[in-house]
Amino acid sequence: MALQRCPECRKKISENAQFCPNCGFSFKEADLEIYKQKLEQRRLYNQEVNRKSAKLHLIWLIVSGQPHTFT
Repeated sequence: MALQRCPECRKKISENAQFCPNCGFSFKEADLEIYKQKLEQRRLYNQEVNRKSAKLHLIWLIVSGQPHTFT
């Protein structure tokens, strides 16, 4: 009997299982498709957050790198 990892909780379960006994994740084709869509949405969100973070860091570096004159 081969084992696979549940994509939700990462526990090893039987390859023939219809759902994960640990977290209840369903391995039906429709449920897997929904999971893949959510994963893609999360990836795109994280990508956008990383872009915004990089922009803020760049702005901070530009602003903090300027010599300050107080007269």
